[in-house]
Amino acid sequence: MNTTIFSEIKKEILSNGITFLHNYNPNQPIVSIVIFLKMGEIYEPKKFEGISDLLQSVIVKGTKNRSAEQIAEEVESLGGSISADASEDYSTLSIAVGSQHFEKAVDILSDIFKNPTFPKSEIEKEKINIIASIISRKDKIFDIAIDELLSNLYGKKHPYGRRPIDSIKTIKKFSQKDLFNWWTKFYGVDKNEKNIVIVVSGDVSYDIAKEMILKYFSDIPEINLPKIVSPNIKIRNKYIKRKVHFKQGYLMYGFVSSKISKDTLSDYLSLKLINAYLGGGMSGKLFEYLREQHSLCYETNSFYPTRLLDSHFVVYLGLDYGRIDIAKKEIEKIFYQIINGELITEDDLNEVKRKIKGRYLLDHQTNLQQAWYLGFWEIMGMGYEYDQQYIKDLENISLSNIRYVAKKIFGSPKTIIELVPKKK
Repeated sequence: MNTTIFSEIKKEILSNGITFLHNYNPNQPIVSIVIFLKMGEIYEPKKFEGISDLLQSVIVKGTKNRSAEQIAEEVESLGGSISADASEDYSTLSIAVGSQHFEKAVDILSDIFKNPTFPKSEIEKEKINIIASIISRKDKIFDIAIDELLSNLYGKKHPYGRRPIDSIKTIKKFSQKDLFNWWTKFYGVDKNEKNIVIVVSGDVSYDIAKEMILKYFSDIPEINLPKIVSPNIKIRNKYIKRKVHFKQGYLMYGFVSSKISKDTLSDYLSLKLINAYLGGGMSGKLFEYLREQHSLCYETNSFYPTRLLDSHFVVYLGLDYGRIDIAKKEIEKIFYQIINGELITEDDLNEVKRKIKGRYLLDHQTNLQQAWYLGFWEIMGMGYEYDQQYIKDLENISLSNIRYVAKKIFGSPKTIIELVPKKK
């Protein structure tokens, strides 16, 4: 398979301290700009839980030079789209437009980055939206299970283990001043941390892209990035059984797993392959074995997110609660068979590698997706080059790597969440 994703990529640390990535792609007359910054849940002390998400939802709602309506109208007049997001480990601002509007797009994005006003009315609107989204989690059995699992796996003091429902109290209290204070902590350059990455991908030359980024981001302030909140995880076996208002049962297994780093690559890649083998919907082993062969569940899957701190490997299934004990035996049998070599043959491994590579390449079809991946690997500490190296490194993972990691993870203490219906 041809694994070339990009035509030409350049990286430069600009005089303003920003890490600048440029991907020249002249195939279509469009351009995407994505700003990655180190700001997210892992930087939030308990009393500021949820503030990054709130800030990102309000930052596009007005600047010193543009109202929320003006921003929306300008972007729409360019035929473009704009978004701001916050995640566990980082946050993003992005815009995509026709390449002839590149300078205007940089102007708008830099104005949002440097001059937000966080209108009080917009803050209150977004608080309502975020809180409503959190409250709605009680109506989804998966959300109840995963919140319970992560809270018990990491502990409530860990950023990954905090229950969304608990953040409602802090979100309600955040003021306009709080958002400005939080913004000043992260929306600037820490020259020791390389905390800001700007990616330009599309039909704009390197020289023009660099010129515009320097022009509009020349007066970016210097900051001292806050430290990551990372309490120790007490890894031990836990079995939590809860009664819920659903008619079905739910079973979820969670294991503390490898973070993404150059020192943990073999484990990380092996777990990505195991996850693709077990999960992936109808083509995954969990679906084939637990649903198709044994009719044990309505749904089943696994996931293993890429994280800066210790991540988690999760297997779950929704089922008739009367079959939970049988399902537990079958799930643990699958773990055991992967460890001892009864599952995942050489052919299976090669097939899973092809599956991941195919999906990865398909996920790079647009300039915006290409920009996102370059910035993602850079902000996560792997370097933008890893976007191409990732699918090459997968090829080097052997069955012995798979067995080693399976024994290491599936043989370690785990958290199991069992949800059963309340008796009427």
